[in-house]
Amino acid sequence: MDATTPLLLSQVDSALVQRWFEELRDDVRIVLAEVLNNIVEHGYPPRSVGAVAINMHATNAVLTINVRDWGRAYACQTLPRGSSPNPTDLAEGGYGWFLIRALVSELAYERAEGMNRLTLAFGL
Repeated sequence: MDATTPLLLSQVDSALVQRWFEELRDDVRIVLAEVLNNIVEHGYPPRSVGAVAINMHATNAVLTINVRDWGRAYACQTLPRGSSPNPTDLAEGGYGWFLIRALVSELAYERAEGMNRLTLAFGL
């Protein structure tokens, strides 16, 4: 996680509180922290600067968050399956996509014109 990730998470958290989505705050923070960490770790070369854009839209039933970055495409241009790691392995990593998939109601990825677009939906 880089230095700007906590700032982005704080801004999203404030927007959720202002729009009465407090019950989603923890899930959204966990999911976005994992997504942003993946972008920082895998999307851009080490010690480089890269852009990330986050947009949120809500209806009566769904909060949709679009995360865009201009880093490397996901492997095979598909999302990792995110199977549950074996807890007895005591691995520090490997839980990200499992957590993301467990906490969102819908998940989609597309790569177009040099941009990754990840769409995350949370049922209200």
